[in-house]
Amino acid sequence: MKDSSHRRRNARRAVLSLSLAVLAGTSSLASAATITFDTDPFAGSTALTTPGRQVFAGNERMLPSFNLATDKFVFNLDAFASYGIAGLSFLNAASSGIPATGFNTIVLQDTDNDGNPATPFAAGTAANVIAGKVATDGAGFFIYHNSVLDVNRLVFSTNLHDPTADLSVLARITNPTGAASIAQLPLFTSDNFVASVPEPSSFALFGMGLAACAFVARRRQRTAGVAPTFR
Repeated sequence: MKDSSHRRRNARRAVLSLSLAVLAGTSSLASAATITFDTDPFAGSTALTTPGRQVFAGNERMLPSFNLATDKFVFNLDAFASYGIAGLSFLNAASSGIPATGFNTIVLQDTDNDGNPATPFAAGTAANVIAGKVATDGAGFFIYHNSVLDVNRLVFSTNLHDPTADLSVLARITNPTGAASIAQLPLFTSDNFVASVPEPSSFALFGMGLAACAFVARRRQRTAGVAPTFR
């Protein structure tokens, strides 16, 4: 009897531990933020038809924080396909470490381009630093520190190699600011950037497949003279 009671207590403890683990995992998932970009980055703008480089910030998302351990930027590739984006290749480096080719998602660690703190380091300046290193044409994304706003921003460029390419500012991380935000730059990883290709039609196809299976099962059972059962 004692052994049986002991086993029951152990079983209850195991169930409790598993329940707590599930709750902890659920809580962790709930606290993670997913910032999704699923529309044309220049929607509502005339930037692409206006001569010269245009920096569009009309759809900029304001993010009160960004947890590097859990949060993610998710890019719907359907929204960027017309610009040639088919996937993400991540790099986190200072300009001296940017290779000529191979990456279209860059976290730029540089916060100055001329050694003069009084000169603003903005989206266009950061884009020019990257363009001076990238040798092949292609659209892409980059994160940089804006010296005027004193925050990190996420930007889309129609061509990382072209110093005149149009830019769309996608998001601004409003906290932290200053030195703390600069310290965040080297900590971004590829886990913070996700390419997504949603296919709503797949759910419809799955439902149609289930219906077809049920129909075939009914036909076979009727042919065999057996009433169909579904449990």
